[in-house]
Amino acid sequence: MSGELVALLSALLWAIGSVLITVGAKRLRVVPLNLVRCTVSTVFFWALLPFYGGIQALATIAPSAWLWLVVSVLGLLVVGDTLYFRSMDLAGVSWAMPVASISPLWAVLLASLFMGEPLTWPLLAGALLVVVGVVLVGRPARPTTGGNPGDQQARQAGLLLALVVSVLWAIGQVSLKPATEGVHSVVANSVRQPLAALMLLGLTLRRERWQALQRLDKRSWAIIVAASLVGTGFGTLFFVMAIQMTGAGRTAVLTASAPVMAIPFSVLWLQERPTPWTLFGTLLTVVGIVLVA
Repeated sequence: MSGELVALLSALLWAIGSVLITVGAKRLRVVPLNLVRCTVSTVFFWALLPFYGGIQALATIAPSAWLWLVVSVLGLLVVGDTLYFRSMDLAGVSWAMPVASISPLWAVLLASLFMGEPLTWPLLAGALLVVVGVVLVGRPARPTTGGNPGDQQARQAGLLLALVVSVLWAIGQVSLKPATEGVHSVVANSVRQPLAALMLLGLTLRRERWQALQRLDKRSWAIIVAASLVGTGFGTLFFVMAIQMTGAGRTAVLTASAPVMAIPFSVLWLQERPTPWTLFGTLLTVVGIVLVA
């Protein structure tokens, strides 16, 4: 299987996981939710670790790679996601999401500048089309703003945060290339996921948000655990494999198509109805994927 197909499989699993999370984690804040996701994925990867060298395999990770692993955890799983949801609170989804969605463009540029990955016109054009397509797919039927709708300062702060998030996500994705060089995805994620869980546990306890988890019923817990296994477990497994096989920039662009892949599952499970903008965005994203792949 090619690296491009592995990246698209990762995007598909993320899409399924994100829709399941929406079903099972309504009104649950992002920090405790991410804590559950990373805890479940930690169990998943540590269950697989004995088949890939066990504890001894962790010693194969180069000392310099540990710093990159921490950077990837902070950029993608802890700081990046937390600031993203905060930016949506301040600026609203219709403002924050398009700004954060430019992350693949940053990833392509960073991978070219610092990782020596080739920067071609088809890759740039494909990245731009995927970004525009994802923005259109995520475009709400009615523009909304978070917090106080008339507060321009809050909106500006939210947009600035969303821009920071786009860079953090790109840094986190690109840093996975040196972080996972020479080690299997299972081994690398056996370090990343518990690191993220520990950081998120600290944030959850500090802000006393663990109480939100007590309000979840058994059905919600089952759905969240399943979503964590599908998205944060298998999805992340293939994501790191794709970066190792085809590069960070190309993988970032291809996996950005996850919102488009989530459309049929949203229709089936959430009874959402696609708009003309959704269909047009899907078309642009497909063309972008063809150019990149």
